[in-house]
Amino acid sequence: MIIEKQSMNEETTIIRIATTSDALGLLPLMEQLGYPQNSQDFEKRLEIFMSKEGYGVAVAEKSKIIIGLVAWSKTTIFVSTASRIHIEGLVVNKQYRGQGIGKRMMNFVENIAKTLSPCIIDLTSGLRRAKDGSHEFYKALGYKNDGPMAKLYLRKEV
Repeated sequence: MIIEKQSMNEETTIIRIATTSDALGLLPLMEQLGYPQNSQDFEKRLEIFMSKEGYGVAVAEKSKIIIGLVAWSKTTIFVSTASRIHIEGLVVNKQYRGQGIGKRMMNFVENIAKTLSPCIIDLTSGLRRAKDGSHEFYKALGYKNDGPMAKLYLRKEV
């Protein structure tokens, strides 16, 4: 299903829902995101992830080459009537950054969130991402971590 088309630099960039057949095309992006994957494991995990209600992956494609991905999951918030969409991952191929593709992908997810209103979109962006401009990118889109709703991300693997 094609969601959005926009002509950029005389090439059309398409943002669409991913399919399991996109798994191999997503592997280089997962590596750029800092999470290299085994192709067989990733294809199975992608299929399971996308089969869950409220979970999704969209890709940006130019000339039939996947150049970006955004993945999200939807949950219910215990202390609120709002739903939550968590951005599981966002990456644009380094050769295509700075062209507004990441912003369009985030807008795609925000449009999904608007259908669930009230809805909160949250994400984590590791400290290692600060140097590549990711934190400033999210801030420019209106995402923040300050004031009374500021968060501290803690993690424990068991």
